[in-house]
Amino acid sequence: MELTARAALPLRAAALAALVSCWTGGLLAGCGSSPTQVKGPVQDLPLTVEQIPFPGFEVEANSPHSGYYSNRRLAAGDSAQLQALDRAGRETGFERDFTRAASPVEAVGPVVIESSVSLYRDASGAGQGLKLLGRQLVGSGATPISTGTLGQAVLGYVLQKPLNGVAYDSFIIAWRQANAVAVIQAEGTAATMDVQYALQLARIQQRRLERG
Repeated sequence: MELTARAALPLRAAALAALVSCWTGGLLAGCGSSPTQVKGPVQDLPLTVEQIPFPGFEVEANSPHSGYYSNRRLAAGDSAQLQALDRAGRETGFERDFTRAASPVEAVGPVVIESSVSLYRDASGAGQGLKLLGRQLVGSGATPISTGTLGQAVLGYVLQKPLNGVAYDSFIIAWRQANAVAVIQAEGTAATMDVQYALQLARIQQRRLERG
């Protein structure tokens, strides 16, 4: 579905999502006052570099994975995947990638952040898209993890791979609200990474998406 390859990790979340929800007891949960339709423009929905609370990050120059994602680009030649995206009513998506000048085996916290959004015609289709992403992540070796409440449905995963003899973790948070799905992926050395990095970013993105 919405995955492509990157460096030491054979997996990365690409173009998905948006959401809408409210704060409840320190966690994010859906609320009745949330917009029922996320409209975009889709390129305005992922995080911007100014919103990243960790120092040293900049937009990844010439990232081959950033930008708009049509269904055809997302399917990358997989006709079955293209048909599934079309059936789900996925309309468009956009990904923005960030990196910082730090050794991935020495840095504390994330060294790569990916933020993406995909819009669907309706909530049912977005739900199908989120489920498809979850199946792909598990099939790629990612381990499901607990995230707490976020949006109307949320999935969390961690993928661990060696990098120069050091364990390297990628935490992926994907959630749905209304007709949209959002994905945050944060990558760094396992010794210094935690799911809270990805959740903090997801909550920042959620506040942007709550505006519909």
